[in-house]
Amino acid sequence: MELEYNVTYRQKDKGIQAIISYKDNTGKWKQKSKQGFKTQREAKPVVMEIVNQIKEDLLNENTIINADYKYITFKELAENFIEHSKLYREPATVRSYKNAFAKFQLINDIKVHELKKINITKCIDEMLKQNILNDTILTYLKRIKLFFDYYRENYDPNFTIDLTFKLTHDKGTAVKKKALTNEKLNSLLNSEKLLKSKYYIVAYMSAKCGLRCSEVLGLTWDDIDRKNLVIKINKQWKKNKDNQFNFGTLKSKNSYREVPISPNVLNFLDKYKQKNPIHLNERIAPFSYDCINTYLNPILRDLADISIHELRHTYITMLISKGIDFKTVATIAGHDVKQTLSTYSHVTDDMMKSAHDIISQIL
Repeated sequence: MELEYNVTYRQKDKGIQAIISYKDNTGKWKQKSKQGFKTQREAKPVVMEIVNQIKEDLLNENTIINADYKYITFKELAENFIEHSKLYREPATVRSYKNAFAKFQLINDIKVHELKKINITKCIDEMLKQNILNDTILTYLKRIKLFFDYYRENYDPNFTIDLTFKLTHDKGTAVKKKALTNEKLNSLLNSEKLLKSKYYIVAYMSAKCGLRCSEVLGLTWDDIDRKNLVIKINKQWKKNKDNQFNFGTLKSKNSYREVPISPNVLNFLDKYKQKNPIHLNERIAPFSYDCINTYLNPILRDLADISIHELRHTYITMLISKGIDFKTVATIAGHDVKQTLSTYSHVTDDMMKSAHDIISQIL
């Protein structure tokens, strides 16, 4: 490293004193001195040794960015991180950080620079006792990694902690999403109880178009392309940074898409529009999340033991079971292909088993 320094010599106590002035890693000037030399020539080799030692010390020094690094606890830094994230992240992302940090309460009062892998392990053990799934725990660990990155960037760049864990908790406890058969789906959509609900439109669009609930709630009438029989998904209904619901950006770049619709869906929308007044902001389904959770989901659970999200799952499952390739399904669903393969590979497994059973019977 290049060290900015200078050396001055002066007479002191019947000898020569060498004074080395140098800039430290924070840009401040500091000094070191050595005396007792008979001449400057005698002092110079020693001065160079001191200069080289200063260089080495500065290179290896813990260049702490924030002097509070020794005192800040996990809880305090988590609160700082959350406040910082509110300036740059979507409210849903900030909530996911809060949810993750809440699972590490055991280390709330430990100073961050003192944290070791064993501390994180104890938190994971506690989560496993609560039957929290592996994938969920791994998601929490990803959030914690961002937290420690923030600590390194703002407090101590030399901080390290091992966050690699081999989780052995049984994944079999995971609750699988349900997909209705075509017969059961039609029975649900034609049930009197659901048809009477003013939230029927949300269930219908999830089941017939595979839209996320937030996407249905964010649909406006100008998103319906009647000529090309597609719905343009370009926004969703979500909380903004002021904690108020409004139109917002979609979940990912893959979420921006055009979803093909059938003439039957278009006909349904036309009839719905005739019977229902157009909302001021042109929303097709001008409802809140609370209403969906409070009124629609209980109806769906009562009639078919499913949730609104599982109607979307049913739609995607049906596309795959009809032989539509994964790439096309991913585009329609607003996923990436890897995510679709991971979530819906069981569908092709079931199709193979069904084919095997048929072949066994006819050959």
